[in-house]
Amino acid sequence: MAGRNLVVATGTGSGKTESFLLPVLNALAAEHARGTLGPGVRALLLYPMNALANDQMKRLRRLLADTPHITFGRYTGDTKDDPQRAADTFEQLNPGEPRLPNELLSRREMRATPPHILLTNYAMLEYLLLRPQDMDLFEGEQAGSWRFVVVDEAHVYDGARGAELAMLLRRLKDRVGQGREIQAIATSATVGAEENPAAVTAFAQALFDVPFRWDASDPAAQDLVTATRVATPDRPALGAGADHRVPAPGHDRRP
Repeated sequence: MAGRNLVVATGTGSGKTESFLLPVLNALAAEHARGTLGPGVRALLLYPMNALANDQMKRLRRLLADTPHITFGRYTGDTKDDPQRAADTFEQLNPGEPRLPNELLSRREMRATPPHILLTNYAMLEYLLLRPQDMDLFEGEQAGSWRFVVVDEAHVYDGARGAELAMLLRRLKDRVGQGREIQAIATSATVGAEENPAAVTAFAQALFDVPFRWDASDPAAQDLVTATRVATPDRPALGAGADHRVPAPGHDRRP
């Protein structure tokens, strides 16, 4: 919320997605309240696989069902160009699920009115930056509002793939970051943050080419979020740490 670049390195199911979605949605809600929320990308969510982007789309549909002024769209190799074909594909893949007016399904729709939240993968981002027909996502009157770039599962970008993504993000920043600060957020469940936090923030800085700080003695200079672990309760409890069994109906309780 303060605009710092962050690495969120906590376990699966711990809320990493919410940690970046809530600030993004809050920023969009504030812009809507000011009356300045026109078309144009505010947040790019970058996923290593289409399956992860598809899961995120399902979550966004639930979150934004009652917020029609916040638009979102997934632009991958599977995204159809024609709006009718895209709508037909949506109905086939999501039988019985109504289409939201704020979900842009086709490439043509996203080019005409770029969504506030754009989901893609790093291979498709390369094409988007190159193709003339996609320039309106990054340039022109609707392209001056970029604020967030999120890289999910950042640990997969090592070696040559990491170098490729780092150069791609530099090209993106050169295209959309002129005269404004783009906030960078990386998430990972297995990046080794607790063993060497300074190495993790150094990796993020090299990946995004923006500052990530780590000073073990200064909480205000720690751009890395790790898990806070809950101790196992001393008394018997259900769930994690339980040391007894729940008896089947009709049976005596046994330890």
